[in-house]
Amino acid sequence: MSGSLKDISRCLPPPLRARCRTVSCQKPEESRIGHVQWCLCGSCVPMPTEKESVCCKELNFISATVHDLPCIAAHPSFNAVCINPDVLWAARVSLHDRFSAGLPNKGQITNRYAGYRQFTWWMHGWLGRRVRRVIPSCAVNKIRQVYPEPSGLYTGFQPVDMDHTEVDEAWTDFYDM
Repeated sequence: MSGSLKDISRCLPPPLRARCRTVSCQKPEESRIGHVQWCLCGSCVPMPTEKESVCCKELNFISATVHDLPCIAAHPSFNAVCINPDVLWAARVSLHDRFSAGLPNKGQITNRYAGYRQFTWWMHGWLGRRVRRVIPSCAVNKIRQVYPEPSGLYTGFQPVDMDHTEVDEAWTDFYDM
């Protein structure tokens, strides 16, 4: 299958190759919004956007971590890294120290944010300034179950609007580590 989409990851440097998303068999015009027929792990929930409607089993770099488990949220390290309140507190304090801010509050919203951030660090490592990745629905769901928003209204994934210069700088920062 030389030249196919499945072979393109061989052309990428290792940090990018590890982040390649598997090619979906779903037709682009089929919406993922409002259902979870696209879920392969059984733990996803409907998400408000197409971009957020992704399962951990669809992502090669997460599938490699999951191994024989049904879902990334069932991985023992998921609870230790993304759910444990003491780990989330330490992560928030570290982040606030980096920006010379006061101590963060201990509310649900900061625990959710820290859980999302910890998941990203666990799966991707440091991404660089203003570089974001969508978190699979199943992982978002588990974090929201533990640290719910009383109103039930969540912000969701917020893409960064940036020009190509900023993207290039972000990837330069990533490779300079």
